[in-house]
Amino acid sequence: EAKRAAFRRARVALAASGTVTLELALSGIPLVGAYRGNALEAWVARRLIKSHSVLMCNLVLGRNVVPELLQDEATAAALARAVMDLIPDGAARSEQLAAFAELDARMALADGRGSAETAADVVA
Repeated sequence: EAKRAAFRRARVALAASGTVTLELALSGIPLVGAYRGNALEAWVARRLIKSHSVLMCNLVLGRNVVPELLQDEATAAALARAVMDLIPDGAARSEQLAAFAELDARMALADGRGSAETAADVVA
């Protein structure tokens, strides 16, 4: 419940890559995904991951909607710039929110309920 309350108060999020990025997107919270692992993880990832993104929301949408800053790209300055771009009501924020509506529709169940509604039923 604490996580859901935090989501409701958030205007934007900076999240480590993982399932939370999908949760945030389905909750309609604009975000930036980031991950900085150790040298071995980076080496293995560069050789094994052949997709355009590591973020689940980008993978489901088939395009990079949420910026992701990985390894050496995940500097304080770069993260701050990416997050600051999403705070005002501008193009970057609007594009993410529109894509998140599409994401929710893609993940809707056969009975027409959206993924966020279904998840809320499970948690309640």
